[in-house]
Amino acid sequence: MGKEGGEEDALPLFETKEARFVGAYKVLAFTVFVGICLIFVYRLTHMPRAGEQGRWAWIGMFMAELCFGLYWILTQSCRFKVVYHYPFKERLSYRYKDQLPSVDIFVCTADPKIEPPTLVINTIFSVMSYNYPPEKLSIYLSDDGASELTFYALLEASSFSKHWIPFCKKFNIQPRSPSAYFAQQIDVQDITYGQEWLAMKELYKEMENRIDSVVEMGKIPKERRDRHKGFLEWNSKVTKKDHQSIVQIIIDGRDKSVMDIDGGRLPTLVYMAREKRPQWPHNFKAGAMNALIRVSSEISNAPFILNLDCDMYANDADTVREALCFFMDDKRGHEISFVQYPQNYDNIMKNDIYGCSFSVPSNIEFAGLDGYGAAPYCGTGCFHRRESLCGKAHSKDYKGEWDIKAKKNAEKTIDELEEASKVLTNCIYEKETQWGNKKGLIYGCTSEDVVTGLAIQCRGWKSIHHNPNRKAFLGVAPTTLDAALVQHKRWSEGLFQIFFSKYCPFIYGLGKIKLGAQMAYSIYLLFAPTSIPTLYYVIVAPLCLLHGISLFPQVKSLWFLPIAYVFVAQNACGIAETLSCGDTLIAWWNSQRMWVFRRTTSYLFGFIDVVRWQLGLSKTTFTITTKVHTEDVLRRYEQEVIEFGSSTIAFTIIASLALLQLFSLIGGITKIALELEFKSLEQLIMQVILNLLLVMINIPVYQALLIRRDNDSTDLSIHVDNHVVKPICCTTMNGQFMGTLTHIPRVGEQGRWAWIGMFMAELCFGLYWMLTQSCRFKVVYNHPFKERLSDRYEKKLPNVDIFVCTADPKMEPPTLVINTILSVISYNYPPKKLSVYLSDDGGSELTFYSLIEASNFSKHWIPFCKKFNIKPRSPGAYFAQQIDVQNITYAQEWLAMKNLYEEMENRINSAVKMGTIPKETRDQHKGFSEWNSKVTKQDHQSIVQIIINGMDKNAMDIDGQQLPTLVYMAREKRPQCPHNFKAGAMNALIRVSSKISNAPIILNLDCDMYANDVDTIREILCFFMDEKRGHEISFVQFPQQYNNITKNDIYAGSYSVTNNVELAGIGGYGAALYCGTGCFHRRESLCGKVYSKDYRGELNLEAKKNNDKTVNELEELSKVLANCSAEKDTQWGKNMGLIYGCPVEDIVTGLTIQCRGWKSLYYNPDKKAFLGVGPTTLDTVLIQHKRWSEGMFQIFFSKYCPFIYGQGKIKFGAQMGYCIYLLWAPISFPTLYYVIVPSLCLLHGISLFSQVKSIWFLPFAYVFVARNVGSIAEALSCGVTLKAWWNWQRMWVIQRTTSFFFGFIDTISRQLGLSETTFALTTKVCTEDVLKRYRQEVIDFGSPTIMLTIIATLALLNLFSLIGEIRKIVLDFEFKVLDQLIMQVILELLLVLINIPVYQGLFIRNDKGRIPSSVLFKSIVLASMACLIPII
Repeated sequence: MGKEGGEEDALPLFETKEARFVGAYKVLAFTVFVGICLIFVYRLTHMPRAGEQGRWAWIGMFMAELCFGLYWILTQSCRFKVVYHYPFKERLSYRYKDQLPSVDIFVCTADPKIEPPTLVINTIFSVMSYNYPPEKLSIYLSDDGASELTFYALLEASSFSKHWIPFCKKFNIQPRSPSAYFAQQIDVQDITYGQEWLAMKELYKEMENRIDSVVEMGKIPKERRDRHKGFLEWNSKVTKKDHQSIVQIIIDGRDKSVMDIDGGRLPTLVYMAREKRPQWPHNFKAGAMNALIRVSSEISNAPFILNLDCDMYANDADTVREALCFFMDDKRGHEISFVQYPQNYDNIMKNDIYGCSFSVPSNIEFAGLDGYGAAPYCGTGCFHRRESLCGKAHSKDYKGEWDIKAKKNAEKTIDELEEASKVLTNCIYEKETQWGNKKGLIYGCTSEDVVTGLAIQCRGWKSIHHNPNRKAFLGVAPTTLDAALVQHKRWSEGLFQIFFSKYCPFIYGLGKIKLGAQMAYSIYLLFAPTSIPTLYYVIVAPLCLLHGISLFPQVKSLWFLPIAYVFVAQNACGIAETLSCGDTLIAWWNSQRMWVFRRTTSYLFGFIDVVRWQLGLSKTTFTITTKVHTEDVLRRYEQEVIEFGSSTIAFTIIASLALLQLFSLIGGITKIALELEFKSLEQLIMQVILNLLLVMINIPVYQALLIRRDNDSTDLSIHVDNHVVKPICCTTMNGQFMGTLTHIPRVGEQGRWAWIGMFMAELCFGLYWMLTQSCRFKVVYNHPFKERLSDRYEKKLPNVDIFVCTADPKMEPPTLVINTILSVISYNYPPKKLSVYLSDDGGSELTFYSLIEASNFSKHWIPFCKKFNIKPRSPGAYFAQQIDVQNITYAQEWLAMKNLYEEMENRINSAVKMGTIPKETRDQHKGFSEWNSKVTKQDHQSIVQIIINGMDKNAMDIDGQQLPTLVYMAREKRPQCPHNFKAGAMNALIRVSSKISNAPIILNLDCDMYANDVDTIREILCFFMDEKRGHEISFVQFPQQYNNITKNDIYAGSYSVTNNVELAGIGGYGAALYCGTGCFHRRESLCGKVYSKDYRGELNLEAKKNNDKTVNELEELSKVLANCSAEKDTQWGKNMGLIYGCPVEDIVTGLTIQCRGWKSLYYNPDKKAFLGVGPTTLDTVLIQHKRWSEGMFQIFFSKYCPFIYGQGKIKFGAQMGYCIYLLWAPISFPTLYYVIVPSLCLLHGISLFSQVKSIWFLPFAYVFVARNVGSIAEALSCGVTLKAWWNWQRMWVIQRTTSFFFGFIDTISRQLGLSETTFALTTKVCTEDVLKRYRQEVIDFGSPTIMLTIIATLALLNLFSLIGEIRKIVLDFEFKVLDQLIMQVILELLLVLINIPVYQGLFIRNDKGRIPSSVLFKSIVLASMACLIPII
């Protein structure tokens, strides 16, 4: 049809040629096959007998080699039938001229953050400007993210295309992706071209800037929204996973009046976002493709379809014509279903560091599958025949129809077509149809493309793989190792799923496709299980080398020849294939490295996930590969330096295997050289060579672990700890345990029980270390965009309630409390939407008086803060700063405000000192009448006083601006009623605030934690109000930080590593800990609401029912809610509010919220959000940690134990992360053992560690060095000094031997019913003398306590043991030589060095902070008595 007569008509439109040297290769393959068979014979005939060393290792090697051999046979199938195709597009143009068929082009995107809109539209431009009649092209963009940002970008693209298309065709430019084109070096000689080039580049940059600006803001400009009706689709609530069908025809190619600037026709351009609902499966990309097939059938219905990923732009303007040569060939075209082009990338470096060019698969393996007429469908860069894709089976009578048109729709308007198309993209449309089964792309597998291609071929169709000289499509290859491994994990998982499904080629393809094609498909389908023999080879062979077990024949043996031949022949062929594909020798070497990396990580995890999927333990997921990278990452990629990126378990495996191979090689060669009861080098030479090759492959890993210091995508601490400490400690800690177990003294020998105790202590340390790694595997940092929040929601910001808790005006001075109140009342947030509540558990009129003073001062303070945008907004902290005043107006107001603050402060301090309120002040406020009756701290009625009513428009500051609500509350307390400490106060605040303001977001603060950043509320609302994830977030926790931490952090109170690494790691599991202060809550989740997938987050709650009530009425209603009886027979303290019965109610409350389905975030901004007052004496620090450790260990013993209560509700890593802190108390016992027993054993000359010359010395030494190096790296990366790290080690020992120890004892006593839960407040009042020592970083030991006695006793015991042993070694009194006790001497020396401040406090210092004489006497006696204890 449509042909013109002539000799030209008889010529084919393409020809096929078989690859050269296939015959020679078959001969070579046969010889390799013989070699493999001989290896199998060798394994079977030389297997060690039962009981001989290495028998099971040998059997495992045989099984691994058998797997490799069978897999090798599969790989040969696609090398025996390699063919290449050559189309003749000139013949096509001559023969069909104006009768070329229509072509629909599908482009798929899913997430504007991972796949930026500018990337997407560049792909759109490249296909819109094909050298093909525009009226016969229709481009469809499927946006599975349903983002108005992507829609906006497409609108911009449609306008720019009117300039771009004529420019491309006028100058016949290549490529036609503007970004790729303008990135080229252009030699402009034609003046006209040069001028138009510059104008076009400027036009493109303007468009690109507009799009980037909109994406960054997250909002479409109003004038742009008003210009296109399509934006109306986003007037209703649209989220990525919950939205209606959206179909918008942006350019109607049928309309002849739609033209470019040169008067040429434009292609049709359509935007589609299929309907998505949480309750309906959307089937990932396959679902999007099937929706596109249906929508396009309604609008254009072209007989041929090209589908592309959004990052694969068209690189050749004639690709459509080339592809049509195959479909329209008279002889063979009718049997071709699809033409697949290879996936090529424009950012591949010369030596292809990540092995992403896929040169050998593209040029040889896929071409070999093509030889069987079964080229695989790869999901992008593929031209389809619509009929075959829609389920049509091929028959011999079929001759190919390409004149199909949507004639029935020619008269329909755009609106009619859009509405008709929307029906086709509804969730229910596919119900009870064959879509996803026999029509369109197949569902149920992440590799829907491969299984779809196989299904089409099994319906009788053939497929073509075409790899032209000029690449047809170019995409963006992964630029980090992490991205490359994730991509291959997804591929291997999806492909292995196919092998396990009914679509297994050997079953589904039996009798439908050729055996060679079935075998070739299985090369890729069996990626995942090849991980097992690979892992065996890279682990067992090195271990056997280390133990001197030979797994290969001697060099002089004839059996050496087949192994050597197979190795050489295979690698020579691999190199020849690589070089023939145009790659370098280094690229081949890099591909070998990636071969190992993928099989030991990506394919392993793919294998595990498929097995879990088959067992019903997991569901299919789809991970999009990010196309966004930082300049730093791109620079390293261009330099061909491997980017290891964030810490993942894959990198831990890579590093562990690399180090295992290095250790084995060094250890094996060392032992061979020393001839320590090992066989000769001749017997182990092949293992040495194998290990050497593995070590050479892993050189970049060693560089990254030990040498490189570039900026990675994670902190140095994470890099060192995850990539050095974890893998090596995992491998060497086993050696340490083995060394201890295998060298236990025999029954009756001295030190046996001490040795067993050491093993138990080290076992505890090892298990606890594993817990600490859980939070280092998932470290994430969150970054909000508060500017976008303001642009989007400024007029719809939710109300926020702020709770501040205090309990004792003596320990928490009222001036401290009101500084916190003033800091939060002056936030940069609409005052009418702020309500601040002070809970005074002391029921003190002094605190109430202070709050009234603060309310009056706030009328001056708030406008001053906002006028000059001062920070921080705690007056005490602000006026303590050194201010450089240059503005005269500011200086005058600053001085006046400081005087006003000091006057208020003096009045409060005077009242507190006198203990009574001035009568004239009492008469000014009705609230003081509450104290007319007898009020004590533990016995008083409910008191609720609304000091500032934010609903009253007359409540204004001195500038006439509205003030926030300010409420004082002292809940009722009676001796006979439990008050449940801070948890009870918080629950009372929740109830009282629900009556007055009922804000959906709650911030709770301790009274000493003032707000340091004025924009904190806006920052956290970015998390709660995020359209994608905000609805699932229950609370956002900020770290506890202090403004009085000294340079070297004498009491380890900065918690830098905890804040920057550990808590961020637990947050990575969506289970950030609730720490009791500095936390923003969603009210509903705090009140017991269970999260469900249907919940979308309500942040517009208001106490509308109380708008008309007076202040007195609200106060009386609220008092009822603060009564002791308010919680009787309710769920408060159980399923509502904070949980009762534990001193750390915060931790257990956070856990219960997470177990109700909510997620939590940990956020540690650069500018600290809240700053408090850290302890300034050792005694205070120890009491604080004793309370924490006791409370957390109680949780572990309760029903809320994360491993029980959290089972199946939170991730296992989160359960482990919680237990790092919950097990503080019991970790005191192995610490005490390690501090005491080695000292005593050293004194008695009993060795507990291996000799230096023993090989068992290495794991002990390595674990010690590596762990401390990792710890130092973490500390330094967190910005602390080396001396601060040393101080942390001292506090680590002191806290574990005192605070945690007593926390353990008290918890056990409570479990046995011998004591009850108590709550000790940390004092915030210090004398000048104490503060002076603290600033000088001199430890203040304080009063004599049992904890101080333990610290001093242990310090003296360590000192006595070290001095005694050194004296005996020097005098050589019947003790072993130094090398037997050197490790104990070093341990004691370190403990003595750590305790230097203790010795100073005992013997040198004379200040009031020294250790009291009574403690000195008791500790000397106890340490001396301990030295007399016999060791058994």
